[in-house]
Amino acid sequence: MNEFLKNFLDSKLNEDVSRRRFIQGAAGLATLTVLGAPLASAEEKKLGGPLNFLGWDGEHGGNVAKEFLAKNNIQMQAAFQSAADEALTRFNTGGRGSMDLLTPNKDFQRAILASNVELFQPLDMSRIPSAQGLFPAFKDAPWLTREGKTYGIPMIWGDEPCVYNPAKWDAMPEKYTDFADPKYKGELVLLDDPFGNIWLYATSLGFKEPSRLTQAQLDQVVETMLKMKPNVVTIGASHGDMADVMVRGDASLGIGGWAYQTLIAKDKGVKLVVGSPSKDGTFFWSDAYAIAVDAPNVDNAYAFIDFITQAESNAALAKELGSGCTVEKAFDILDPSVRDIYPYDNVRQPGGGILGTQIVVPPQKAEGDIVGAPAWVEAWQKFKVA
Repeated sequence: MNEFLKNFLDSKLNEDVSRRRFIQGAAGLATLTVLGAPLASAEEKKLGGPLNFLGWDGEHGGNVAKEFLAKNNIQMQAAFQSAADEALTRFNTGGRGSMDLLTPNKDFQRAILASNVELFQPLDMSRIPSAQGLFPAFKDAPWLTREGKTYGIPMIWGDEPCVYNPAKWDAMPEKYTDFADPKYKGELVLLDDPFGNIWLYATSLGFKEPSRLTQAQLDQVVETMLKMKPNVVTIGASHGDMADVMVRGDASLGIGGWAYQTLIAKDKGVKLVVGSPSKDGTFFWSDAYAIAVDAPNVDNAYAFIDFITQAESNAALAKELGSGCTVEKAFDILDPSVRDIYPYDNVRQPGGGILGTQIVVPPQKAEGDIVGAPAWVEAWQKFKVA
């Protein structure tokens, strides 16, 4: 297995699936249903039968697309991945020719396309007219394209700011390195995420390319993080765990959190707000629909993607998953409780905006003096046991 993808399995994207399952289970979100728009008669004749989904839980749109699927006699056969590379593993171990719809994270898809690994097929954009309504950042996004072809249609996005109790803190400090201040002792909760945490502190230390570190720079990052560790109450296995810790009052500030945690807390009578160090900022993620190479039910897959990319569907999915919408007109109808917790100026920029230029994960393997992902994972383990 590709070493980069193996390390992904052990780290960042494992917590992403925990986050999505948490919001659907523990948060108790209401069921949302959106009626499908009429399809052209020529296309209708092609629809029906299975649609094989393998991706993050909730992104199959089970509630949002319920009537669309029934109307077109499509049977969604959903399986949920627990790691970013699970689709690739299944594809290479007998799954090729049986997989239709996939939902890669932007950094995972970028890595696949850059390495020319076979998994995603180029999309016929004429079959997804709704994609014309995407925010500028998601049109021809650099993590979705290769050699002029598009391989994915974003359906949700978000960021990972600090989440904190405003009764305890007025605002966040200027830099992540400031969290070493003794005033934060017994107040911090982190996510068990080597890439995100190391990237944030490399950014705070002023490294020009925080995802590309030498061993000496990586050692410096961990040394700096250890100055903050006495203030850490616990390291959560997921964003859901982090939210529970803050709701209980065991910690008052989560680093590398998730804006939707504020709504989870609100439902439990606790006020949390988002903010990030003013100089350092935070990082962003996005998930997309992709179609597997040799997908057996291509017509169903294209119709589903086009349906979810309609404004009403996209707004409903964003609300259900507590995330940002990717379609401009969806913004106008999205529930303000979800819409207003994300900085949409970032996705109104063409060329991918910060989502296109910001790379959080390190290289697959060492490149000269630049260390690879295994070194980051090892460094994080040393931080946790120190």
